[in-house]
Amino acid sequence: MLHQSITRGSHGVQFRADGAAFLGLSLLCGLAGGFLGVVSQNAGPFHALSHGLLLDLFVLIPAFLGGMGRLVLPGELTTLPGLMVRFDRLAFLMLFVGALSAICGARESVAFVTALTLWGLGTTLLALSTIVKCLECRVVRFRDLSPFAWSQLLASLGLIVVAPVFMAGLLHDLVAGHASFASVQYWLSKLQVPVLALVVQLALGAIANLVAFHSTRLKITLPALMAVPGLVVPIVWAHGITVPGLSDDWLLGIGVALPSFGIMALICASLWRRSFALTAALSWSFPALLMLSAGWVLSLFPTRPEAFHSAMLFGAVFALFGCYYRWQEQIPSIAAPHWLGRVHLVAMGVSALAMMPLLPSLQRCGEIGMIVSLFCVAVLGARALMPRRALSEASAVKADFS
Repeated sequence: MLHQSITRGSHGVQFRADGAAFLGLSLLCGLAGGFLGVVSQNAGPFHALSHGLLLDLFVLIPAFLGGMGRLVLPGELTTLPGLMVRFDRLAFLMLFVGALSAICGARESVAFVTALTLWGLGTTLLALSTIVKCLECRVVRFRDLSPFAWSQLLASLGLIVVAPVFMAGLLHDLVAGHASFASVQYWLSKLQVPVLALVVQLALGAIANLVAFHSTRLKITLPALMAVPGLVVPIVWAHGITVPGLSDDWLLGIGVALPSFGIMALICASLWRRSFALTAALSWSFPALLMLSAGWVLSLFPTRPEAFHSAMLFGAVFALFGCYYRWQEQIPSIAAPHWLGRVHLVAMGVSALAMMPLLPSLQRCGEIGMIVSLFCVAVLGARALMPRRALSEASAVKADFS
């Protein structure tokens, strides 16, 4: 019994460290991508491509699958195989080197090919590990899996479809003699649709995990709606790479917007029918839903297409923080104080408003809000890492005692 307790504690420390590593990588890529975005206005297309690679590929997918997936999923699953842990470590190494290559691409464009290839390989390993965890290590029936587990499983299946297709296409273009910069630029633009679909689905899964769905019908309907952006969109997209199919606008509208609004409707209906305590985690879900909804409205303004993309990504970031606060609330020793959550939420809200094309006067306030938000993230990270040493010491003491 003592050995089982020590093993469970060591596994918890291990997965918390892995999750923190992926979240730290996402934060690093977000900061580097934002800096390169500012510099690219005067530097040229190479910095702009590095900015796009980092923010579109190396931030939210690793944060949701590698970060929150490794923090939340162990609480729903049994002990995981050691091979899958090695897959996670190898995936992190590939994504880390890929992110560095994306940064170096601003100086040497050949590095962009390495960045895109390593992202494909790293996310494939991450997806395979997640699929094995959700299928082989579950302790409940499929219909009783949480919305978060379903979103992780479906997004991983979607990545298994997307990654080989774009890597094969990239290799084909390079062998055919196309310029590396142009090839990477082309495939990054092609990846935006399936990646956005997966990010939106992961974000909605994280939000839905904050709400209790007791009805069996809802437990079946929710993953069915998630499967459309998580699995159907990547399959249709992959088919359209070789055979002309739906345009990107139709694919986003039918495959992402409609099921997303359906999932939002289920979440809102559940919130309306039952009373929920307004925790810090649940507070983050409301601006997340607002930003995800506003993104589709901004898509109606063709003069500012980047506003649509930014709004959707900001909504996913709000959902990510809500998921993180929910995980912290379940561990009292590292739970963030209420004032920190409020300050963080307000700072992120100001940053999101400053991004809106109708409110350019708030740009300076948005910069201040982002700085405050980064300070709050640093405090959250410090609180999450402190108990890890204490838990390791406790496990060592128990081992010596036995």
